Amino acid sequence: MKRILLVLLLFAPVLFAQKAPFACQSDLVVDLSDTLLGDIYLHRLGVGSCSGESPFSLEGFGNFRRRDTSAQRSRYDNWFGGILGKINRPLTCDSYLNFFLGGSWGEINIQGESTFDTNSLFLGMAWEHIHNNCFFGVAIAGGYLSQDRHYNDVHEDPQGVFLTPELTYAYQFNYPCNGPIFTSTLRYAGYFPHDYQHRETLGTLYVKERSPQFITLRGELSSPFRTNCIALEPYLGIAGRFQFDGNHVEGKRVQTNERFSDGIDSIIGYGLLGLRATKQQGCLDICANLEASYETDESWRILGDLNLNYRY
Repeated sequence: MKRILLVLLLFAPVLFAQKAPFACQSDLVVDLSDTLLGDIYLHRLGVGSCSGESPFSLEGFGNFRRRDTSAQRSRYDNWFGGILGKINRPLTCDSYLNFFLGGSWGEINIQGESTFDTNSLFLGMAWEHIHNNCFFGVAIAGGYLSQDRHYNDVHEDPQGVFLTPELTYAYQFNYPCNGPIFTSTLRYAGYFPHDYQHRETLGTLYVKERSPQFITLRGELSSPFRTNCIALEPYLGIAGRFQFDGNHVEGKRVQTNERFSDGIDSIIGYGLLGLRATKQQGCLDICANLEASYETDESWRILGDLNLNYRY
């Protein structure tokens, strides 16, 4: 029994080294899509709504995640920041079309062992429609996502395209008297890197291709109100995420030509708490959002954005 335990303890760091980079790549795709599309609409119900006469806006956003050590992976931190430019085009008095373009940069730190530098470039569009107390939103974004890792003279650079569309519906109770707002979102996120090497504790693993893909279903309840010159909207919600492809990494070890397959958690639930705020200052609408969440696989995340909307 002691020998078996000793073997397991010796093998545990190998498992950590194998799973942590793949798990953090999946988290990066999810975090980028959530942060990018989480506050993309300019005319949503509640205080997140900016003036219909705001054809130009500039947004800065950021995300930080920490995942603790578990039997599945080692601890790692993931952060990134970015900037986003938007152009808003009214179609009718209650429908809008937004175009956006931007990029992000950040870092993944795997338990002090090694780091990934991450970069992305993306573009997309969003359609918004408001009918009395109902809001409908459709958005899609896509672009290029790269990660660059140097470790023990081995260069690992998974890079590829990502795609993330979503559908959003919101309903405000007791309209138009600033009643509570229920919002539901269905979002897809997919990342398609190929042909890269991954550094292992026992050698180098060649990964021909991998396609982590996710479906996220999110529901939130918010309560908007005004205080002095600032409109505030605290909210809370729950969400679930399902990874339906790319959960197992397939490849071969370069030295031995041995096949390799390993997986990470495929179903994750989490709770979230956030606050939106809006203030009009001259020709600017200043909109901010801050959100914190905790997931069932022992990780927590904080994301936020600051939006500046110029009005004629």
